[in-house]
Amino acid sequence: MTNPDNESIGPAWCATAPPLDLPVRCGGAVHQLRWQKGEVTLADHKNLDAELALVAFGGAEPSCVARYRLWEDAIEDGGFLGEWVDDTRLRESWFSWLGMALERMRSEGFHEFLRGLPPNRAQRMGEFLHGFPVPWIDRAAAEVNHRVVDGAGVSCSQAVGLLRDGTAQRVRRAFVDAVGGRQLSVGAAALVPLSITVADEGPAVGGRLRGRDRGVALTVPATWLHRVRAAGAAVIDGELVLDIDRFDGGAADALVVCWVDDHVHNRAVGPTPILTTRPVTFDGTAWRRR
Repeated sequence: MTNPDNESIGPAWCATAPPLDLPVRCGGAVHQLRWQKGEVTLADHKNLDAELALVAFGGAEPSCVARYRLWEDAIEDGGFLGEWVDDTRLRESWFSWLGMALERMRSEGFHEFLRGLPPNRAQRMGEFLHGFPVPWIDRAAAEVNHRVVDGAGVSCSQAVGLLRDGTAQRVRRAFVDAVGGRQLSVGAAALVPLSITVADEGPAVGGRLRGRDRGVALTVPATWLHRVRAAGAAVIDGELVLDIDRFDGGAADALVVCWVDDHVHNRAVGPTPILTTRPVTFDGTAWRRR
């Protein structure tokens, strides 16, 4: 997923997204899978291609390799998005239920999750969901979003709609994080009527935070999930970020929603939102305004 063009955010989100580690018990030892800069590596398996070839010829599959193949299948398929779309259900109790549902599917053929997929694909995507923690599942969704936006496509025919619905939910959370404590209390920010459109066209914003007709409308680019959220840039210094551009050596431009006081007939009706560009930088751990 590398691209030498500094104008493209592809490398930026991979470069600034925090690395992820996953311990896997493999062959009597605990090994590590790592996602870093867009690649999943198995440090304890030095010749992965050879091991994959042996598995293809019927050899025993090490647990690390099995987990790696689940990741690759999820990125190619995208069917797991049917459960990822609503992050309120990705709780410990749901994962426990999913483990039992997978066992019933293997032993008795019951198809209780991802019912929009054929049983064999649902089982594979369920195994992926059960085998990876939420940060990895989020990163996989960002990878799929990047593929879809770039036109590479995935097997899941509903991927575009699921990605946009899931993106809107996550934009809503970022909006509350940005507005709560800066313009309103967190509770009040969560109650602001918010209309979110995830679309191919450029970002837009309108509305107001207070008053009888309060409400905010946001149009967010379809790239937001990977270019912004996965890059760790959804909120920078208390401002909601709708896009990151011109990433070069850690410096970039952030398109943010800022709030200004507005007046009608000499009466304050603000704050109202406008879009503005902020110069920002990534210091190796977090994004900040320059």
